[in-house]
Amino acid sequence: MKTSSMKLALAPLALMLALGVSSCGAGNGPADPASAEEGEEGHGEEEDADRITISAASAEASQIVVSQAGPGALQETLSLTGRIMLQPAARAEIHAPYPGPVRAVQRNIGDAVRRGETLARVESSESLQTYSIVTPISGVVLERQTNIGDVTSEAPLFVVGDLTRLQAELNVVPRDVGRISAGQAVIITALDGSAPTQARIASVLPTADSHSQTLIARAPITVGADSALRPGMAIRANVVLASQDAAVVVPADAVQNFEGRTVVFVRLGADTYEPRDVTIGRSSRNSVEITAGLAAGESYVSHNAFLIKSQLGASAADHH
Repeated sequence: MKTSSMKLALAPLALMLALGVSSCGAGNGPADPASAEEGEEGHGEEEDADRITISAASAEASQIVVSQAGPGALQETLSLTGRIMLQPAARAEIHAPYPGPVRAVQRNIGDAVRRGETLARVESSESLQTYSIVTPISGVVLERQTNIGDVTSEAPLFVVGDLTRLQAELNVVPRDVGRISAGQAVIITALDGSAPTQARIASVLPTADSHSQTLIARAPITVGADSALRPGMAIRANVVLASQDAAVVVPADAVQNFEGRTVVFVRLGADTYEPRDVTIGRSSRNSVEITAGLAAGESYVSHNAFLIKSQLGASAADHH
């Protein structure tokens, strides 16, 4: 048997990473004549030719992820687009209850404020007494529409929003209205796929938007102060229409076509990988059911399996 060292291409052109790849064998010594003859007849090395060794450090650097096979859900989803908005109760327009000149402005756009905190002071034109303009909710000052010396009117002086209480407003075209209902689970992400957030449909508005001719499905979200989701942001969402359980479910990217075979790559021991023929069953947008060939509890490559496939193919070509 022989050992070969090679590099794995990670970037579209030539991002090379040394993987210390070797074919698995019994040893590094010279093969005896019987072994050589056996190899020439297509036996002996045939089993090891489909195995590859990658060190744990190289696998981590290549972002090769290994998971344990197990049960999962196959979900039928509907993709929608929309925007992130504040929940109605998370936005407050703050007016002056009595008209008069503004004598002090204590907060600006972007300032964090607590419920009951003073934003400005106004002198009443009737009583000539100065009173405080306070915020009824905690949050961030989103708009400031007054300056010292201005005379208050019916327009709001400030707008405060609680950025932790958001909602996704999803556009539903008429043909899909019957498929969307309150209580359905939905996974919301930014347009680049980041900031995945789970929520549930709360309601579908009964009237259509006059411009887009779509109905709006609302899904409230509670996020942390450091969340990447912000009001006004365009988003994508996958609404779960149906879900079926299966004994062994893997990500769709884990299933590869290798030399005309449908395989997943299993890990043997600490750093040896080999393709395993599998039979696939039902599938959903991102998941595949495995009905034969991979048992629950076995370790398999769940992310970047194509890198194992590419390197194993290169190893086989070099071997031949």
